[in-house]
Amino acid sequence: MIQSVVAPIVSGIAGFICAFLFSGPLYFGLSKFLNLPTQEEKKNLGVRIFLNFCVFLATAFSISLILQYMSLQNKAHGQSIAFILWFGFIFTSSSIDVIWKGKHLKLWIFESISSLITIQVLMFVLLLFYK
Repeated sequence: MIQSVVAPIVSGIAGFICAFLFSGPLYFGLSKFLNLPTQEEKKNLGVRIFLNFCVFLATAFSISLILQYMSLQNKAHGQSIAFILWFGFIFTSSSIDVIWKGKHLKLWIFESISSLITIQVLMFVLLLFYK
């Protein structure tokens, strides 16, 4: 029971914190160095933060469900599954923003790397509970 409820919640919190660091302090630190577009001030920030947190909980619960159907050989196997999930779904679907919507390439690369690290953090925390 603890794996099915607590692990995804803790993992979601860790992923949310990781993503916050990438979208806040790290982004602003690198934005001038990499000529990334500046972020505009957002309205309804509290609602957006809450919704973003809910997305991380949903992602953590989804990965947790996937783990329940697999027999992992070790933690590295779990991390490689996180990479495959990222590459097969997040990386490929987000590339549409560059190809068709004109998103800045450097921004997309930064966001892709940060999403890879974040999904690895989600999986790492989940694996602390599963093995």
